[in-house]
Amino acid sequence: MTPAEIAACADGLADLHFLVNAAEPDVVTVARSLAPAIQADFSDRDACLDAVRGMGASVVGTFNDQMCPLAAWLDARLNGHADTEALWGHKDVQRERLRAARLSGVMSNRVSDGSALREFARQAGFPVVVKPTNGSASNEVWLLRQQADVDAFLARSGTGPRQELDDTFAEQFIAGEPWAGPHRADYVSAEIFRPGSGTEPAAPRFVTDRLPSAWPFRETGLVLPSAIEPERQRLLLTTAERALDAVGARKGVFHVEIKTKSPVPEIIELNGRLGGFVARLVRYGTGERLGRLALSCLLGEAQELTLSWDRCALVLLFQAPAAAVAVTRAPTRREIRRLPGVVAVDELSPEGTAVDWRQGTNSAVAWVWLTGDGHDELHERLADLAGFLSDKFTFVDADGREVRDSEWLERVSKSPALENT
Repeated sequence: MTPAEIAACADGLADLHFLVNAAEPDVVTVARSLAPAIQADFSDRDACLDAVRGMGASVVGTFNDQMCPLAAWLDARLNGHADTEALWGHKDVQRERLRAARLSGVMSNRVSDGSALREFARQAGFPVVVKPTNGSASNEVWLLRQQADVDAFLARSGTGPRQELDDTFAEQFIAGEPWAGPHRADYVSAEIFRPGSGTEPAAPRFVTDRLPSAWPFRETGLVLPSAIEPERQRLLLTTAERALDAVGARKGVFHVEIKTKSPVPEIIELNGRLGGFVARLVRYGTGERLGRLALSCLLGEAQELTLSWDRCALVLLFQAPAAAVAVTRAPTRREIRRLPGVVAVDELSPEGTAVDWRQGTNSAVAWVWLTGDGHDELHERLADLAGFLSDKFTFVDADGREVRDSEWLERVSKSPALENT
């Protein structure tokens, strides 16, 4: 959420102050136009603590995944609630706690060097996922399906088999099932709001569907409302609630990613903030502002919110093919906005933009917001939009050859009626 959106959501609810990283001087100018703001060096936690205490703050929160560890540390120092302080930014700790609570059977381990990674792959078996313990948006997330992939990972990361790997976490790959149709991913997220006041069962919660990932795990889109049948959604939400209970995440707003395995879903990871893109999708589909509800949960205040969907909405994060290194042709914003259902185009990479799949979700070359009166219309418009972007964007690999991703386009364009074909 932008500073302006946060300020609008806080109006009449709380006295808002912004803490801005001293390394981002441009942000403080915007923040100070909306609310009192102070700068601090985010690499110096004690300085940040002095700053929030100087503001007279009683609660610290964030809508940014990378800031969750700092916000949790500061909030724990203000309020003494350190239960989840070690979770955010530590995917290895999350998995350990889920296993200890018997909510996960996924093998995992931190790997300090190439030898440790090879040993883990031998014990766990392929495929294996390797990622930073504090990563976000699928940045530097690798899928290793065979020994040759391990060699490629070590070579591409600039690390030999006996040299150190910094904060690297390996775990077994979790395979899921696309319950909402073949054009959807095999995972979802559960958006959970917990005011910590004993009213959690009545607190809003819902499931957000995903479009199929671009290789290996780059997010390509979120869809609301979920098309998964209600009973299955309840199971997914219950699974998310149990995971949050197991790790002590009792107050706040949480974004829990889940693989839709049968019969029991499997947690991918837990996030201590409102899911990215979710608030805006809800606003397009219902007119409601989730940010206000999120802030009320941080304050420990329960608020009722019923989401009545007037239309379906999705955000398409159009990714370059994994082999691509540069954009050689791109459409204009005006061309994209002419397509039926398109309500906004946020990001658009022009010709000449360098691309690298290792940068994850945020390397998408176009961010497009789309709406429809129902799931069928939304899917038809998605197929048209995806086909248009696949035709108008061209990419080349390191050898200058044009590359495309026909497999992903086929999946998002496939009719739900063909699910069992």
